[in-house]
Amino acid sequence: MPAMEQLISDIEAHCAACGISPQKLLREAINAKWGQWQDWKDGKSSPTMKVVDRLRAHMAGAEMTATGHGLVSQEEAKGAA
Repeated sequence: MPAMEQLISDIEAHCAACGISPQKLLREAINAKWGQWQDWKDGKSSPTMKVVDRLRAHMAGAEMTATGHGLVSQEEAKGAA
C-alpha cells in the first residue's frame, strides 16, 4: 500500500477507535486548516514527513483508557475524574 494511502487508513482507524473525526485529529495534532483532511484524501495536497511524524507521535500519545463510558483519551479520562 502506498505511504499516503497507509497514512489515511491509519488516521481513519485511529479516529474510529477514539470516536473523533479525522479533521479534529488534524486540528489537535498539527493545527491543520479545516479542509486539510479532504485535500489529502482528494490528492490535492500531501503532508511533509515532519508533519507525518508529528501526527503519528500525537496518535501514539493518545493511548486509550477503558472507562464505563467506552474508550476515551487519557486527557478525557483525567477530566472526568
